[in-house]
Amino acid sequence: MRTIPPPRSRRGRGLALAAVFALLLGALSALPALPAQAATVSPITNYGPDGEQTVRFDTGGNAVDAHDGAIQRFGDTYYLYGTSYDCGYQWTVNSTFCGFKVYSSPDLVHWTDRGHVVDARSCKFCFRPHTVYDKATRKYVMWVNDQEAADKFRVYTADRPTGPFTERPVPDLPAGTHCTADLDVFVDDDGKGYLTCSNAGWHIAVIELTPDYLRAAGPYDVTGVTRVEAPSIFKRNGTYYLTMSDPNCGYCTGTGTSYLTAQSPLGPWKGRDAWTVEDGALTVHGGLYGLSQQGEDWSDYTYSFDVAPLPTTSGTSAQAGFSVRMNQDDHGYLFLLTGSGTANGKLSVLRRAGATTASHVVQLTKPIVAGEWHHVSVTASGSTLTTSIDGVQVDTYTDATYPVGKVGFREWNGANLESARFDNVRVTSASGQELLADDFSGDLSKWVVPTAGTSITANSCGGQPAQVATLRQRHGAPIYMYFSDLWDGHTNEALANFHWQPLTFGADGSIDPVQCGNSTVRLDPGHPGRQAAIPGLDQGSGAAGFRTGCDVAGDVRREQSFTAGRGGRLASLAVTAFKDGTEQGRVERTPPSEPLTVEVTDGTRTLWSGSVPAAEIGWSARNVTVHPGIRVRRGAHYTVRISSTTTTGCYGVAYNDHDPYRGGASAVSHDGGATFSAEPGRDLKFFTTVRGA
Repeated sequence: MRTIPPPRSRRGRGLALAAVFALLLGALSALPALPAQAATVSPITNYGPDGEQTVRFDTGGNAVDAHDGAIQRFGDTYYLYGTSYDCGYQWTVNSTFCGFKVYSSPDLVHWTDRGHVVDARSCKFCFRPHTVYDKATRKYVMWVNDQEAADKFRVYTADRPTGPFTERPVPDLPAGTHCTADLDVFVDDDGKGYLTCSNAGWHIAVIELTPDYLRAAGPYDVTGVTRVEAPSIFKRNGTYYLTMSDPNCGYCTGTGTSYLTAQSPLGPWKGRDAWTVEDGALTVHGGLYGLSQQGEDWSDYTYSFDVAPLPTTSGTSAQAGFSVRMNQDDHGYLFLLTGSGTANGKLSVLRRAGATTASHVVQLTKPIVAGEWHHVSVTASGSTLTTSIDGVQVDTYTDATYPVGKVGFREWNGANLESARFDNVRVTSASGQELLADDFSGDLSKWVVPTAGTSITANSCGGQPAQVATLRQRHGAPIYMYFSDLWDGHTNEALANFHWQPLTFGADGSIDPVQCGNSTVRLDPGHPGRQAAIPGLDQGSGAAGFRTGCDVAGDVRREQSFTAGRGGRLASLAVTAFKDGTEQGRVERTPPSEPLTVEVTDGTRTLWSGSVPAAEIGWSARNVTVHPGIRVRRGAHYTVRISSTTTTGCYGVAYNDHDPYRGGASAVSHDGGATFSAEPGRDLKFFTTVRGA
């Protein structure tokens, strides 16, 4: 749940500048539409002045509700496709699928809601709509992930980018790809289409499509990366780039983004060297699992080696991983030797099948210090695994799940990258036969070396990557727009914001690190958009620079004061609001059961009161409009107050701490409305309309 902190204290000059900026934005949005221009410069605003995430509102004033999707340019217009979460869709905990939506924009700033391209229905795993145009068939083709479909994906076609889309036969993908999850669709310069997708082992595959982009054509490639997802392909200067979430972590608040490159969409795909031989030893930096070339049928053996765990990226610990009886990445027995350098170390023993299915931890009798060498051996005999460190037996584990398999090493990818050095590897059978020996004085030919992506951000600016959109321009190079969903850390994904940023590149073609801020882009084609006109608009706080928080329930009430700009009837009053549960973590959220009460006061008396049923308020921030019809006087001060008697969940608001509205301010009560505390510099997102008497 996003709570609402007190506003920061601000001095006059900062408030004045913020107010002038807000007024300028309001004035610009009120200008009449300009004729289409050949090009425009657009601000890509992800964060406010203090670095806080801000909400993108559409031209109607509602939060853009299209997540885990893609941006495309068709003709002179830009389109955003995504999953809607406004009806309360919560990954893994319900099947209340809200449908797929599309928005259009002339400038990547002003987005108009064009409705659903796939309607709401019951679906527990429906995500990631990606749309391309097929010049040969003159059809727009949309692929989506639906894990209840026969092959986990569905395909739709339409004559226009906004639909209506018609479902086509479920595509049959090659069995060797095992694709089940995230996807992207890429069209090459020659018109060939490719699907890239992740599978149950969190590998990534690239599949050539038929000329109509509706089915697999046959050829495919499975990249060597593991524990990754959210792939996206683009091409620049003859080189193909594949970006991905690294590591995989659905709806997390900060997974990394890395990339591979190739000279063909079907590979071979190359990344950084996770394994290198340095000074006669193996150095491993992330990459996850690397296994021995031989050993699929090895059963009883002793696996021994020297190891020096190295500090993780955070520098707070060191960890080295190794595995036995593992013929497939992450399916077998994994051991993690961990230490902080001060307290005694520990050995974690895990049975893995894509996830941990059994585990235990052994507390060691001495510290494990980063950079210090230790000798480790694991003996697999029947169903018993015996581990020794520096000649001392520390653990015996009995499990019969995996009777045979290879040996290997494993270091974690991601923000807290793990590293270690290994040397003097030996595998001997129960009879004493040497099965493997490597002192790393030569190459790595005895190992299946993992492919590792080159990192461009450790946390995707607080979310998970969705796409790199290739936005071709009439003149000059394309814009390669990096797109990540800034998930909110709980199951109201409707509140997730976005990070959009044009990628930049080094002279060698490498992608520069992602900078988590705001940017500008020159669009050609493009022309300035505007917010939709509100008939009779009198007062309002605009649509820029807002964030969300949820606490209106029970004794907590919120209000916003305003000054009527003209006299007449208060025809409508809109406050941007949403509903949410107060539970923490990935559990089903319980929203409010009671209505939201809206009151208008003159500071002493309640002039009007009404209620909005909970069912009419969405999970994303959007206008909640009432029609008081009361008379207001020009220059008089009024207050809109919201409250609820609900005992479950909360109602949330959009607020801006940079004083976008100078005719009033917000206040909060924590005692059921008996007293209100002013919140200087803060305004809620609202507007009023006034009609003549």
